[in-house]
Amino acid sequence: MTETTATLEPPGSIAVIGAGPLGIEAALYGRFLGYDVTLFEAVGVAHWIAEKRDEPIPMMPDRCVSPLARGALQAQAGDADPQPLPLSIGEWIDRVWLPLTETDLLRGRLRCPVRVTAMGLVSADAGDDAEDEAVAETGEDDDVPPDFQLTFDDGTSADFEAVIVATGAESEEISRSFPLPADYLFAVGRQTTGDAEVDFWGGLKEIVAVYASLGGRADLDLYQPRRG
Repeated sequence: MTETTATLEPPGSIAVIGAGPLGIEAALYGRFLGYDVTLFEAVGVAHWIAEKRDEPIPMMPDRCVSPLARGALQAQAGDADPQPLPLSIGEWIDRVWLPLTETDLLRGRLRCPVRVTAMGLVSADAGDDAEDEAVAETGEDDDVPPDFQLTFDDGTSADFEAVIVATGAESEEISRSFPLPADYLFAVGRQTTGDAEVDFWGGLKEIVAVYASLGGRADLDLYQPRRG
């Protein structure tokens, strides 16, 4: 991966939009690195697969969660007996994705139901008003990059230094007031093959690439097994 100058050091603020499997994984990954992450979900955790609760999990049970997320669940469980691997989609949601949002790293960071309706740019400093307007229009600032301002369906808004969109390939496009591509704005899970396991693990690789980019490093893979 090419090194970028668009870097963000922890505890920079990151918004993750979409609390499906990849959105939760992306939020957890950022928290492990020390970022100030907020996870936004318009409907419910993993809602796009919830209607298939009784169907078998669409991959091998030991491949349905990253090593990082599995470690977070085990740490949260402590001395309690480990949960059996999920076999159905309902068990996948109830034993993996919902509990992950209640782990120490993500507890209180999920805002649901909150729909992100629009995304704009706002000057990251409180300088001259004319300069702020110019930055908001062009997205260009030689010293401090603009923040992203997210607007929600209740009319409120919040600013973040980076945004990761994890709403899937078929999600509605969020209204933007700036052109793409944009530094510090990322998307994961947009490329699908029809194979759930391939798509999930491909999305995890995209998460690795996002945080490697923010860290200004060629590689920053927390999913790799630790050397003894």
